Amino acid sequence: MSDEREPATRGRLDHDIYAARSMRCEDVWHSGSSTLKLYTITATPEPMNAGAMDAAREIVDGDGAANGVGFVILHRGEEALWLLLHWWMPGGILAERLWSSPLEGPIAFEPRDRPLMACVWELVPIAFERDAYVRTVMNGRSDDDYLRQRLPDGRY
Repeated sequence: MSDEREPATRGRLDHDIYAARSMRCEDVWHSGSSTLKLYTITATPEPMNAGAMDAAREIVDGDGAANGVGFVILHRGEEALWLLLHWWMPGGILAERLWSSPLEGPIAFEPRDRPLMACVWELVPIAFERDAYVRTVMNGRSDDDYLRQRLPDGRY
């Protein structure tokens, strides 16, 4: 049987078609010596539930790796609940830790190894945060100036 789809879509699954997702800047977390913006992304219309945010906060607070300013992305996708912790290091380097939890059952974040980095939806706040960091800290402004810059809530 021949594949009659266009060559550009041959071999792709239906879930590889882009659909905008809701994104919100929920809060600023103070965790140890870090101050982190919290972004949530949801594949469904329902907002992120408090239990998922509490579980994410527990992981971030217990990690201890972040130092300084950065951001957290909590993403309820179609296949898992993803937690990404990012913090800025000297020289404009963005460090990252990554965890996931099954969507069904109790939330149980497990660390994920490379080569995973981020999906196309998570790259939206990552790109915004890169630009915000360049506009502020890397141009002589303060960490507080950086922390005040937030990706507007919406569908991206």
